[in-house]
Amino acid sequence: MSQYRKARGAVVTSAGGPVQVVPIEVPEPIGTEVLIAVEACGLCHSDLHYIDGSSGTDFPYLLGHEIVGHIDSVGPQVTGLEPGQRVVVALMAPCGECDQCRRGRALSCVNKIRPARSARLETGETLTSVLAAGGLATHVTVEAQHVSPITEALPDEQAALLGCGIPTGYGAVHNTAGVVEGDAVAVIGSGGVGLAAIGAAKAAGAGRILALDLNPDKLEEAKSFGATEVHVPGRGDLPTGFDTVIDAVGGAATLRTAISLAGSGARVILSGAPTQTEVADYGMREVFLKRLRIEISHWGDCLPERDLAAITAQVEDGSFPIARYVSEVVPLDDCAAAYERLREGKVLRSVIQI
Repeated sequence: MSQYRKARGAVVTSAGGPVQVVPIEVPEPIGTEVLIAVEACGLCHSDLHYIDGSSGTDFPYLLGHEIVGHIDSVGPQVTGLEPGQRVVVALMAPCGECDQCRRGRALSCVNKIRPARSARLETGETLTSVLAAGGLATHVTVEAQHVSPITEALPDEQAALLGCGIPTGYGAVHNTAGVVEGDAVAVIGSGGVGLAAIGAAKAAGAGRILALDLNPDKLEEAKSFGATEVHVPGRGDLPTGFDTVIDAVGGAATLRTAISLAGSGARVILSGAPTQTEVADYGMREVFLKRLRIEISHWGDCLPERDLAAITAQVEDGSFPIARYVSEVVPLDDCAAAYERLREGKVLRSVIQI
């Protein structure tokens, strides 16, 4: 019979329902599972879509997916990881076993989000872990492929952000687009992913960095992260001629904007996820005449063992300002209010200290 660990976690039981911190039971690791004692978890805008029911309806959900902590215990088939190691949970990681991985196409791994066995409520009802993580809890069980050891270089509130938003924006610039010195880069959306892309573009030496957002307050923040110019869509003429356009929002409207921003031969990088039912229509002739390359970027096309260390190194040498993404650090019991501040645009990133 499977054994479970008593824990506490942030749960939502219905679409639009309240976020509540309640007692839960987390499975002790078997096979290739790892049990992590969570120390901090960032609140990502993606969580709001699960709370609202727009990213799925498999309620109840165990929220959170930007996790840092220490390994509590490992399953008998786990290698290379051991209790006591400081780790982050990578949002996506290649399994190394599927056909795509065997063919050297790790970024197209069909198992790059692999759930472990589910936690449950004290009643025995199964919880769905958001993005196979469910890290807004005192303990979490995840598959070993998602567990990446890290050094003590970054404090918990910064290290937690290595799990999702920071690599998504950073990698869209460095990995997917391959931005080089002197490039002109436009970033649609100045939330966590967008600002990470702006910071990465500045670190890469981009000569022109445009930030677009409907919220003028966010654009002021974008300037502080490295944007050389800003634009509110619908106000004045849209700038054009960019070598790389990164859509950090996702959806039909922002795709059309991205195509308009792009210059000849540009790369249009889609790093923001559209809703499940969204369908886009856009001018194919403009795409054809400009010779545009429209590319999807999942988690910034990052590989944990390569990119988490690279991001950390840029933080340490001062070229990537990860500390400025952290708006507040609050306790687990205050996470519901923190989610509302995120929804209202009052914070960039809240980090929950467990």
